[in-house]
Parts: sequence; structure tokens; C-alpha cells
Amino acid sequence: MAAPVRPPAQPGFAYADPEEVCRRFVAALYGADTRSDAGPGDAFRRAVRFASGTLAGQSAAAERDGRWLAWSAHRAYLDALVEPFVDAQLPPDTAITARRAVRVTATAIGEDGWRGWTEHSVADCVLHRGGPDGPGWRVTDYEIRQAGLR
Repeated sequence: MAAPVRPPAQPGFAYADPEEVCRRFVAALYGADTRSDAGPGDAFRRAVRFASGTLAGQSAAAERDGRWLAWSAHRAYLDALVEPFVDAQLPPDTAITARRAVRVTATAIGEDGWRGWTEHSVADCVLHRGGPDGPGWRVTDYEIRQAGLR
């Protein structure tokens, strides 16, 4: 397990809405751009602004993405749409825990006109409020479920 680090904060963001925290976290994860990022871990480093210190400490694992070489060859970026996803299976919120889900549709698009597969996913976020990460909501865990490729 990774050691907790003090997570960075997004200036001007209140961390008051767990749905918005989850959406921003996932949007940042799917914000890879080979034209400006040094590697696949850069998107994760942007996402940790919405994560707990424990999750932020796992950034080394984000450096490995087998798609990065193909994307780099085309100077590609991810074109991603992140939308709310209603999941009736999610447990109700408590004062300190919440779960949210978002639907993601993402396609790698290259400067040379190349297009990768369109990925359809659902990202499940577990969020906690308070403790060492501060008073607002932070993503403490997440899972991405593939919903298909096209």
C-alpha cells in the first residue's frame, strides 16, 4: 500500500459535491495528451487534485499504460466525454462516505488524422470527507469498468 501524501488542491474548488469531485477526478484521468504530457502518469498527477492522500501516493502505478506508445506515434490526445451515471446499486451516502459513478466515452485522436478505438466505460468512485485530507470530499478509491469498444 502506498504511503499517504498531502494531496494537492484545485484552487477555487470547494470539494463540497461528491458527484462533481468524482467527475473532475475521472475527467483528469482521461485527459492524456501526448503533445504536452511527458508520459501517461501526467494525467494521474492532475487527477490527484481530487483524490485522497493515500490514492495520490499511488502515482507510480500510473506511469504504465501500454497504449502510450501508439498514441505518441500519432501525437494523440484523448477526446473524452464524462457524464453522470445513475447506478441504483450504490449504497446511500453517510456523513463521511459516498459513492458515485460516471460514464466515460473516450477516443484517442492523432494530429495525423488517426483515431483509436472509442472506449465506453463506467468509473465508480468511492469518496470520503474529512480526516487528514481536509473537510471536503476526496476520491479514496476508484474502479473503471469497460462497457465496450467501438
